[in-house]
Amino acid sequence: MGVSFKMDMSKFMRGIDTAIHQSQRTQELMDAVGDTLRTSVVQRFKTGIGPDGKKWKPSQRAIKQSGQTLVKNKVLMESIDYEATPQMVCVGSNEVYARIHQLGGEAGRGHKVKLPARPYLGIDDEDRAEIKALMVEHLKSMFGV
Repeated sequence: MGVSFKMDMSKFMRGIDTAIHQSQRTQELMDAVGDTLRTSVVQRFKTGIGPDGKKWKPSQRAIKQSGQTLVKNKVLMESIDYEATPQMVCVGSNEVYARIHQLGGEAGRGHKVKLPARPYLGIDDEDRAEIKALMVEHLKSMFGV
């Protein structure tokens, strides 16, 4: 007589199924976080206040035309989007001039114009609280609470 053992793989396979399902649910969470952050960034264009709580320095155009800084034609504001995977969220703009407005620097012909930083990307305390609430709801739904 020989010897053998039998391994019941059903629990292991249920675990694999759960992991796959949770990965899909994590994608849902990351999409919700991305949408929340995108909305927050767009709101910053409307208020002119960065994620650090500081008001942006008004642009010369906004002063002369009684307009809003960085929203003349709304292209930059409307270009804000997010990309999400089950592990991360990236929020930003694909406009080539987005960086100079976020970080500030020299611009124009011969780099004669000095633009101040007007940060619109970032996470503030309100964003953190909303992301935390999304994560709590996600965890509750995962465990049926």
